[in-house]
Parts: sequence; C-alpha cells; structure tokens
Amino acid sequence: MSWFRRQGAPVTVSIIASMIVTSLIFWLTATKGMEQFVLAPGWQQPWTLLTYPWAFTPFFDGLSLLFFVFLCMWIFFTGGSVERDLGTTKYLVVWLVMILLPALIVSTLGPLTNKGYILAGMWLPEAAITVIWCTRNQTQTIMLYGIVPVAGKWLGWITAATTVLLMGAGNPLMGVIAALHLPIAWAYAANRIPFWVYSRGGSQFGSRKLRDNPNLKRGERMDKSYYDDVKRREKDREERERLRKLFESSLQDDAGNDK
Repeated sequence: MSWFRRQGAPVTVSIIASMIVTSLIFWLTATKGMEQFVLAPGWQQPWTLLTYPWAFTPFFDGLSLLFFVFLCMWIFFTGGSVERDLGTTKYLVVWLVMILLPALIVSTLGPLTNKGYILAGMWLPEAAITVIWCTRNQTQTIMLYGIVPVAGKWLGWITAATTVLLMGAGNPLMGVIAALHLPIAWAYAANRIPFWVYSRGGSQFGSRKLRDNPNLKRGERMDKSYYDDVKRREKDREERERLRKLFESSLQDDAGNDK
C-alpha cells in the first residue's frame, strides 16, 4: 500500500490492475462473457460504451502478451504523469470522457463505412491520454522502445498515425473515424475548449504549487518548472513594457508643458 500511495496516481494504478484482472478472468474462462463487454453496432448493449476497453485478454499468444505489457507500462508512464498533473478527480473525469467519446463517435459514424466493426481494448482511450501528455510535454524527449529518441510533439503525431493504421486495417475510413477523438484530446490539453479547461492541481493536491508535490517525478517537476518560468518571464516582460509606455508618456507630457 505504501508503494501505491507513493505513485500519486491511484486511478492509473487501478486501471492497470483492472486490466490485468479482467484479462486473467477472460483467459481462465476461455473468453466466456466477453461479448457483454465488446462494443458492436446496433446500440443493443449501451453499457458497452464504457466497458469495451476491458474486452481483451492477451494470454493466448506471445505477441499479444508483449503488447499488453508494453501498454500497461505506457499507461503507467503517461497516465501517471497526467494524473499527478491534473489531480485524481479531474483525471478520472478525463478518462471517462476519453472512453465514452470514441465509442460514441464510432457508433454514430461507423455505419457510414458499410462494414462491420467492433471496439475492444484500451488503446483508444490511452491514445487520447498520450496525446494529452504529448501536448503538455512537447519538448520532453523519451526513448521509444528504449532505442529511438522522440520529442513529445512528434510522439503525438506518431500516436495519431498509429491509431489510424491500427483501427483502419482493412477499413481506412474507420481508422480516421476512430481517431477523431484525438484532436479533441489535443484541444483540451492545449486549452482550446472554452468550457473545459485543463487546469493543474485538484482535490489531491489542493492549492499547493504543482512542482512542490512530492508525488511528482523529477523530470515532471523540471518540465512544469520550465512552463512556470516561461509564464513568469512573460509577466515580467509585460510589466516592463507597461512601465516603458508610462515613462514615454510622462516624457511627452513634460515636453508639452515646456512648450
């Protein structure tokens, strides 16, 4: 439990744990009942708009298991970072939105492809969380697969392209439709949605400054401090500009009085 608390990301850890548990259950039961989780056309099972991310088990072949391990690690990295940034409550809301949004988009526009489809697995909501992380950490570099250095800005584009390719295999239009929630994730992280603002801190952090939170990793503190420093410099520059204009105005007034 102490390790769990130290992560400062209870929602992220709980999501990963639930993925492992449901995957084991579906494996041990030979996927019995999984059809009740999968999102399929027709709106007959509306609860699957929220349950489809857990309709997956990787334990039948090695490649799927490898992908599952990578996905869990990636959720832990990106999701944990965003959760520590937003706070637990706000992050939970974001996760629910990013689960529901692609499901609604695909269910509404999917029939336009004139092909069958199903949604299953955690990739679509996690792709949105990845785009959010990339938008907030554009200059941070990670080692993709431990080999290739990629900046956050470019990783966001790679995530979008991967989503289109994965979801559009054999049906390119479906790939585009399945990725339509990613621009919304970007707009949220970039504060381009007036009624839904990305604001740091939350119920978990209270009013403390984000960089003072002990749950933040060292790299996250540096990244947030960088943005805080940029904002401080912008304010200083605006203040200097205001004083300069005030000084010039006073000189003009003095010159007018001398005349």
